[in-house]
Amino acid sequence: MEYRFVALDSSGKAMRSEDWRCASDAEAMERAVRERPSFGAEVWRGGMRLGAVAGPLSRRPFGGDG
Repeated sequence: MEYRFVALDSSGKAMRSEDWRCASDAEAMERAVRERPSFGAEVWRGGMRLGAVAGPLSRRPFGGDG
C-alpha cells in the first residue's frame, strides 16, 4: 500500500514529506515511530490520516485532531 509520511515543524506545519510503500497500516505507523521526527509526524494513506507520532521536542500530545 502507498503512504505519505509528513514530518512536522515546531508549529505543527508540514516540514517535509516522503512517499512510502508498506505492507500494512501497522507497518507504516511503526516505520514513522522509527523515523524519530523531532516535532512529530503524521502518516496518511490517500486522503485519510492514519495517525500521528509525537517527537521528543513536541510540546503537545498527538493522536487527537487538535
